[in-house]
Amino acid sequence: MSERPFLEAAAKERTSAAVRRIEAQTAVEVVVAVRRRAARYLTTSIAFGAACAALAFAVMWFSPRVYDVRTMPLDAALTLVVGAVAATALPGLRRLLTPKATLERRAQRAAQEAFSELGIAKTRGRTGLLVYVALFERAAVLVPDSGIPAALVTGSLASIGRALTGAVAALDIDAFLAALAELGPAAAGVLPRRADDENELCDDVA
Repeated sequence: MSERPFLEAAAKERTSAAVRRIEAQTAVEVVVAVRRRAARYLTTSIAFGAACAALAFAVMWFSPRVYDVRTMPLDAALTLVVGAVAATALPGLRRLLTPKATLERRAQRAAQEAFSELGIAKTRGRTGLLVYVALFERAAVLVPDSGIPAALVTGSLASIGRALTGAVAALDIDAFLAALAELGPAAAGVLPRRADDENELCDDVA
């Protein structure tokens, strides 16, 4: 499965159009941010390299074949580097090696940071809503501002968030856009668009 459908210009244009349709129905200001990954996971790569080095050292130590003990530490160190580079170069392997709870936690943390960096809290009614997509983590995180009622957050938004995450996990841009569109009617029932509403946040994919 390729992450390309979420990164292509056409997909970003479709997402921006979906945001405009949502905001035509509700006072909620939606921002979609798409990132290749929420964190670098260097610890995972190094841990995998260390495990490879330990295995290589054990094989050399216990093998019936005689190895030069003077070069064994160097061989293990080189194996560590190769293992770490392999884990870094192969995202699927690195994702497999990273606990799911860690992936979710990193995506949540990055979404909170993006909420601040993108100025989503600056709307007049504090009705900004960030939809943060972390492709490596296969996650979508919704971060609502304080002006969005808790009942909406724990109800419809939570359900839509699960649908968005499922679409990202499957790398299905069509399913993602279909779930995103559900934000319009869900939010309109609680925060309908007012006659004096202004578009305070950029509709383009961040």
